[in-house]
Amino acid sequence: MADLDALVVLENRCFKHDRMSRRSYAAALRNPRALLLVADRSDGHLIGAATLFLRRDSPAARLYSIAVDPGSRGLGLGAKLLALAEKTAVRRGASALRLEASIRNKTALALYRKSGYEIIGRIAAYYENGADALRLEKQFPSSPHRH
Repeated sequence: MADLDALVVLENRCFKHDRMSRRSYAAALRNPRALLLVADRSDGHLIGAATLFLRRDSPAARLYSIAVDPGSRGLGLGAKLLALAEKTAVRRGASALRLEASIRNKTALALYRKSGYEIIGRIAAYYENGADALRLEKQFPSSPHRH
């Protein structure tokens, strides 16, 4: 909960539409099946976050959001947060990671494709601004060490 204010500021700096509200972040921070992974500078300033949900009704985890502060983009932080989200999902027993991304977000789509995600669907007018979303998924290899 100590990061709540910083998460809301980051969200507002990163997204013009479809922002997570303060209430949604607070609920996620209290939810035992939600994980918020954060990146900060050495001075403690929050510069990135990934929101991951583990679902009871599905073996797939859901990556809800990756946010990287505009002043910290281009440094590979999004890729590092994505890799950490994947590792965390696998450690928590997920067999796949799913997400939605705007068809207009070429940077995010390039990252997901480079990281091995496949398009499994399209959702018309998914976003507040009317943009369609692509649903993507990455399957994880079975591991006998998965908990």
